[in-house]
Amino acid sequence: MPVLASVPSVLAAGGITDINPGLTIWTGITFLVLLVVLGRFAWGPIVATLKERERTIREAIEEARRERAQAEKLLGEQREGLARAQREAAELARKNQQDVEALRQELTARARKEADELVADARRQIAEEVTRARADLKSQVVDLAIDAAARLVQANLDDKAQRKLVEEYIAELPTERVS
Repeated sequence: MPVLASVPSVLAAGGITDINPGLTIWTGITFLVLLVVLGRFAWGPIVATLKERERTIREAIEEARRERAQAEKLLGEQREGLARAQREAAELARKNQQDVEALRQELTARARKEADELVADARRQIAEEVTRARADLKSQVVDLAIDAAARLVQANLDDKAQRKLVEEYIAELPTERVS
């Protein structure tokens, strides 16, 4: 029992501030064993996980930079495309306006030409009608003159001679009076 009797005295002998060399050695050995175990089984996977996480973050940052550059490039292309589309739309509108103006001028010219042709046709028809009317009027005047002369004269002159005489007389008449 002497061994057991010395255990409580050893435990009771040390204070908080007392240095116990045996306890210090065992604490050091336990700490070293703990460091070896942690280094072998925990520290490597923790460092590997941290390195993998660091690599993943770097790749994500690089991917974000690439995507931003691509987005800026696409934005520039869209702006350029929009500006080009606006220029094309303005050019198309200008061209359409020119086409409309040209068509309007062409239609106006065609309408004027047709109107001039209608006026010329109307004048020609009027002139033809006037000529026919004059011819009809002359013919009617001749017939009236013959009838009048036949009633007045009732002489030996035949119809042919009477017609010739009246036509000569009408031909001698001034044109203004016949019109």
